[in-house]
Amino acid sequence: MSAAAALARLVVVLLGVWVGVLGSLVHRTTFEVMGADRPGGLVLSLVTVALVAVACGFAVRVGAAWFGLGWTLVLLLQQLQPSGSYLVAADAIGWTWMIGGLGVCAAAVLLAPRLER
Repeated sequence: MSAAAALARLVVVLLGVWVGVLGSLVHRTTFEVMGADRPGGLVLSLVTVALVAVACGFAVRVGAAWFGLGWTLVLLLQQLQPSGSYLVAADAIGWTWMIGGLGVCAAAVLLAPRLER
């Protein structure tokens, strides 16, 4: 593996970490629409994960998998604390963020183009 390929994979993993941190901060944001609170932050976070994972899949060979690794590391490290995570609560929105994000990353890996190099 060349140094450029290793650097590209490192950048994609760090991008996954960055999106994971930002999504964990934003996913609980709600917007009032017609008198009811809607989970707009959750939708925005999951769409961001999907778009960036697909873009990484196009940019780097198995880039969606490397992105998913960085994203997953953030969520796993948050859950390792004895008191649990401060950012991702164990409720419907928190579980949707974690499981939905994993599903989006898995779909991006499965649907990524097979780059021949």
